[in-house]
Amino acid sequence: MLRQFLNPPNWFTSASLFCAMYSVVLATGIGGEPDFYRAGLMIMFAGVFDTVDGGVARLTRTGSAFGVQLDSLVDVVSFCLAPGVLLHAWATHSLGAAGLAAAFFFALCGVFRLARFNTKADGSKESFSEGLTTTMGGGTVAVAVMAHAASGRTDVEQPLFVLAFALLVAFLMVSTIPYRGFKSFRLSRRTVLGIAVFIGAVLLTALKWNLATAFFAIGITYIVSGPAEWLVRRVLGQPWEHGALRVAGPKGGASAGGAGDAAPDDDDTDGD
Repeated sequence: MLRQFLNPPNWFTSASLFCAMYSVVLATGIGGEPDFYRAGLMIMFAGVFDTVDGGVARLTRTGSAFGVQLDSLVDVVSFCLAPGVLLHAWATHSLGAAGLAAAFFFALCGVFRLARFNTKADGSKESFSEGLTTTMGGGTVAVAVMAHAASGRTDVEQPLFVLAFALLVAFLMVSTIPYRGFKSFRLSRRTVLGIAVFIGAVLLTALKWNLATAFFAIGITYIVSGPAEWLVRRVLGQPWEHGALRVAGPKGGASAGGAGDAAPDDDDTDGD
């Protein structure tokens, strides 16, 4: 077991767990007043460490089956439990039992998403993921809270909107709606132009409001992109390519960060 403590990829996975735990402490105000902005920021840092651990495993050739399992367990805390607690402490607590149920349902759907990912993983890497990844789901919740806190507001005036948002994200995580990864984009003049315009819009948003608002806009855009493309393809009768939803799995134990349902292009960003 000491060897696992000394394994570099596991350091980053453990850092993700610490960030998630600290987020819960900040969100609940243990030892002081709740700090929702920093609580959301800790979840974002957890996502960064979750992304890095797989790269470190490949770079140092120290990936292991133990790391795969550790990553998946940590993802439950970082992108399911911590965002659920943050949701409830920030907004849905004012709705009583219904608010608690919504926060729990968010966390539960994230756990189910991870379980589905792990059971279907075959070690391949595909351009699409089945449903919204937990990293994107939990991360979008985090930046939503950060954007609200950065605006100077303290109370959530419309907690029902937050409840509906939480249920929507939860549903998309356990849905079978395909979500694109970076590998699904073909670099063309039109694609490059579209990316440039999007980056420019994000920068303008960050300059006019704040960086958290810009990240929230990115998260919402990605969340909407899945159902939007699914609907367009249904209307136009364009089926998805066979095998496009095959889940990128634990890479045969090659990555400490590959067990979680990561972004479809490298399985290390979705923590799924």
